[in-house]
Amino acid sequence: MQKCLRVNAGTWALLLLMAFGRGIRGEEVSSQEPVWKADLKRMGFEVPVAELEKGEIIGEKWLAGGARPGFLGAKVFFVVAALPGEVAPKLLELDPTRGKEVGWEESATVKIFQKFDRPPKTENWDRFRAALAKMPFETLLAVEGQKEGRYHLALEEIKKITSDKIPGWVSVLEGKFLTFSRGGWKDLPGVPSAPGEMVDFDAELRDVLKENGPVRDEFRRVLTALAWGGRDEKEKVTVNDYWMLMDVNKSPAVALGCGVMRQGTGGRWEVADMQYWASNGYYGAISLYGIWPYGDGKSLVCRVDAVQTDPGELRQATARLIGESLFMREIKSACELVKTQILDKK
Repeated sequence: MQKCLRVNAGTWALLLLMAFGRGIRGEEVSSQEPVWKADLKRMGFEVPVAELEKGEIIGEKWLAGGARPGFLGAKVFFVVAALPGEVAPKLLELDPTRGKEVGWEESATVKIFQKFDRPPKTENWDRFRAALAKMPFETLLAVEGQKEGRYHLALEEIKKITSDKIPGWVSVLEGKFLTFSRGGWKDLPGVPSAPGEMVDFDAELRDVLKENGPVRDEFRRVLTALAWGGRDEKEKVTVNDYWMLMDVNKSPAVALGCGVMRQGTGGRWEVADMQYWASNGYYGAISLYGIWPYGDGKSLVCRVDAVQTDPGELRQATARLIGESLFMREIKSACELVKTQILDKK
């Protein structure tokens, strides 16, 4: 929910995959069996080669046993005409808005996307301040008195926004980012989901990854970097922090995210993107990308997504089927955007 993939109440999620092997200059593989085939086999994935050769984007349901009631998962395969070392940084820094402000009436979910520094600079929030000063995003200022769980805010955060308005929101978001960057996602507190109920995205996501161990193990290094707030003491990772303003279920929402990138072995690259906090609509999402050399200057990309939304909206079998269908459609659409932007920037 990549950033290009965003939640729609009965949909959402994000996770991707990666590999291992031995390579030439980090881009070409010399073994007889492609590295991607061995890596994906370890995860229990079969690649639909015939369809990919036709240029299709293939999406399949993912998450062992359905995982947790509030989670949706998907895996997607596609081929792009660029080498892994070119594809990975473009995935890491992908801006679904192309640097523009998308009108509320337009169909795209993400309306404003903004990278920011570590630590954030005052100007990193300029577009956020301007957006909250006008409709419809000014409704995010009306957090007081809302039904408990409507916004994923603690009582003291609601009081701060109520009293300080836009500066209060900036302070709350910077506080969440600093908590994440200093201690990782494990230090983020749970958020209210209903009267007397809390959702701990960190704990829930860890359980989901444990239940899907082969995928977790393939992406262990980038997941470790996210778990520690975008850093890895054992090897170099590139980090990308951002905030976004979105249309989630016809309501304005703000989310914080972090992406990390590393070069693996056998020409493989890995990117992991996590939205570790969202104001409403969903509780968090993660996308993992595995990018392998595919021959003729191309890359095979496998993207795995998981998102946590309100389990009550997915409780009925019919509602879950509809949610999974919408979710898959959004992810495939996001991957189309990925292909287009990568090729446009070559």
